[in-house]
Amino acid sequence: MRRWPGLLLAVLLVSGGVVYTVEQREQDLRARASAPTPARTTKPSRIAAAVAARRVAIDTILVRRAGAVQTGDEQQFLADVDPLNKKLVAAQKTLFANLMEIGFTEIGYSQAEERFNPALLKAHGRTTYLVRVLMRYQIPKVDFTPVTTELGYTFVARDGHWLLTADNELDPDLGPGAHREAWDLGRIEVQRAPRVMVLVEKGDTVRGRAIVRAANEGLAEVTAYWPLTWNGSVLVIALDQTDVRDARFADEDIESAASTGSTFSSLPGQDTADGTVAGGYIVINPNQRDHVDEILLSHEITHVVTAALGGYEPLWLAEGAAEYVSWRGIEAISGPAEVLKWEQEVADTAVPQLSSLPGDNGFYQNTTDVYGVSWLAVRYLVHRIGLGKVEELYEDMARNGIDQASRDRILLARTGLTEATLWTALTTYRPQR
Repeated sequence: MRRWPGLLLAVLLVSGGVVYTVEQREQDLRARASAPTPARTTKPSRIAAAVAARRVAIDTILVRRAGAVQTGDEQQFLADVDPLNKKLVAAQKTLFANLMEIGFTEIGYSQAEERFNPALLKAHGRTTYLVRVLMRYQIPKVDFTPVTTELGYTFVARDGHWLLTADNELDPDLGPGAHREAWDLGRIEVQRAPRVMVLVEKGDTVRGRAIVRAANEGLAEVTAYWPLTWNGSVLVIALDQTDVRDARFADEDIESAASTGSTFSSLPGQDTADGTVAGGYIVINPNQRDHVDEILLSHEITHVVTAALGGYEPLWLAEGAAEYVSWRGIEAISGPAEVLKWEQEVADTAVPQLSSLPGDNGFYQNTTDVYGVSWLAVRYLVHRIGLGKVEELYEDMARNGIDQASRDRILLARTGLTEATLWTALTTYRPQR
């Protein structure tokens, strides 16, 4: 939780009835425009005082809500929720129960910037305050560092007090996945293993435990077949929702069985344009929840393991590495014949349909088997330089492959190939028997 200078004084001001309305702001601006500008002044304007008091009052509410989660006090969590909005009160009770179920080691809320929406001002009245809020949290064992997501809150002043009256009205103006975390989407249940956390809907216990077992097996495969040492835990979200975090299975990703989305210690645009990736959570397509196995999860867990490296690696390398690990698992179960069969199929049918390695742009919309081609490229590199060197290549690319020139420079230094010459090699590659 954060400490705010002058907190007590400002809270007393707000409690005494200092409420800054849209009408007062307009009146004050007109008065200031017509009045001569004083040479010097040490007295703050009425607007500045009201804005400062409001900000500290909202900060106090946010600190109080975070503290309620840390102490398990539902009454305190709901103390500043508009009691007239029964639907919101019920949703906030569910949210509180979910947050308690997960058990965060750190949680906090802070104001980002005020937002303006004339329709919402008209709907809620002239004391309406719309604000983008940053939620910073850390799930034990899952998040190596605190991570950030965003929310949009609507507050109104009533009888000299600020109340949260809506938490979803700003959602369309926020980033992808905002207010779509698992704990925002209905009552959840948590199933755990030492290095696995699975979130399912309340009562979906059997499915949750089955996914835990599959995730444990998938984690073992990643540990065995990808040389990067990783001691973290895996979070798998398997809800009856087509839109969770930044995974949208109702539209272009409907054919995907799962998706791994990044978590951010600093959101894109917060400190840097790209943000700072901290890790990743796995989201299962609700239509595939009964078909989750260690092969699917070994692919996704590979993405989780490599997520915090930087995120600048080309998609053909990211997806090719994940496919390499999952197919090593298939090989362990079915033997090398199955792998060689698919390798031959990719070389004979998928490679001739492309003219270069699959690019990042349009990768997931490509109807050609770009996953297979990416896997073939990584498999070729493993034969050429060894798996350990491929993992080092991945780390270098993820941290430093910010553009095509950088990627080619790294690839050439580590393999003797550029993307163009690697592609040429793939067009004449024949599976090794």
